[in-house]
Amino acid sequence: MLRGTLKGCLNMSKKVIVIAGTTGVGKSQLSIQLAQKFNGEIINSDSMQVYKDIPIITNKHPIPEREGIPHHVMNHVDWSEEYYSHRFETECIKAIEDIHQRGKIPIVVGGTHYYLQTLFNKKVDTKSSERRLTKEQLGILQSNDPDILYNTLVECDPDIASKYHPNDFRRVQRMLEIYYKTGKKPSETFNEQKITLKYDTLFLWLYSKPEPLFQRLDDRVDVMLEKGALQEIEQLYDYYKQNTFTPEQCENGVWQVIGFKEFLPWLSKEAGGDTVKLEDCIEKMKTRTRQYAKRQIKWIKKMLIPDIKGDIYLLDATDLSQWDATASQRAIMITNDFINNLPIRQERAPEALRELLSEGETTMKKLDDWTHFTCNVCRNTDGKNVVAIGQKYWNIHLSSRRHKSNLKRSARQVDFEKWKIHKREPVE
Repeated sequence: MLRGTLKGCLNMSKKVIVIAGTTGVGKSQLSIQLAQKFNGEIINSDSMQVYKDIPIITNKHPIPEREGIPHHVMNHVDWSEEYYSHRFETECIKAIEDIHQRGKIPIVVGGTHYYLQTLFNKKVDTKSSERRLTKEQLGILQSNDPDILYNTLVECDPDIASKYHPNDFRRVQRMLEIYYKTGKKPSETFNEQKITLKYDTLFLWLYSKPEPLFQRLDDRVDVMLEKGALQEIEQLYDYYKQNTFTPEQCENGVWQVIGFKEFLPWLSKEAGGDTVKLEDCIEKMKTRTRQYAKRQIKWIKKMLIPDIKGDIYLLDATDLSQWDATASQRAIMITNDFINNLPIRQERAPEALRELLSEGETTMKKLDDWTHFTCNVCRNTDGKNVVAIGQKYWNIHLSSRRHKSNLKRSARQVDFEKWKIHKREPVE
């Protein structure tokens, strides 16, 4: 059986439930329902919800709606600190062990799916390394320039570099750190590892189709603002001013929270004085939230599911009027079998969502599908050319409205330049 293969000779009584899914899909609500039903406690795995205060813009589940269920690894980190994945690992494992000792079920919930790597036995130990980093290596690792980090990783380990986007700052930085501290290419290290899970783990994927989800996300931003999100953003901005931060220093830590950077020009009036409109900031916040949800889906499909060899169960949260049947009750039936060590009788995915678990979507890309494609027509908000990884996503980009619009704009610019040259040519 797959679960046994992944978990080897683990103590099967040490069970963990993971609820994965995009922001705004209902993970917190489902976690409360499962915790009530199966004597569970919740472990947060969202990198923004670890920070103190600002509950609205970090989307912490309201305390009155938690039904008395304890929440761990949440609301405990000062704004002055940067929260790293190795700290999450320490705190998460400690919480899991504590919950197990009290005879309860840990339920790991959150949108930072990279943190779920904590549950796998594929950690690379760099703390015990006796290798001392040179000043040059430290300078590169501490650089805030994604280009420097990525280009250095390409030189050191092109195979592992090909698997990351140049803007995937944290993971590129981590891969380079592994190379410097171990003296071995991360690609070779990971190829030698056999991926197993630390606990008997049930993975649930709460999913909504994009169109209704994006509308809910837009509506949620409006509700957040009505409930005081802007006041929290202003609270962050006061701290930002008191510590004389600059926009360039806001790429890490609490400053990554969706909302702050989007409202910063309006708060500081730095982009043309009073020309910055509040409505534009709100729209940017909605856009970034939708983009974040898209990235979360990609991570689940391309990283999490291949790691667990497809051992995951899909729950449909597309139509909230059907929540009890398609999400809550289905999750309860699956979890009940899991808790009681019974074969899970539910299908892995409802018929409408089966394509999400197709072989093509859940199998890790072949090496030649990690090709980086650079678009010379389209640019990101930072002014850099758009990069797509893999032929599939390159084709998607080429057929996107954005690319076609930029192509037309570029063609018009070429025509205009030709016209100007023609106008300068003397008439014979």
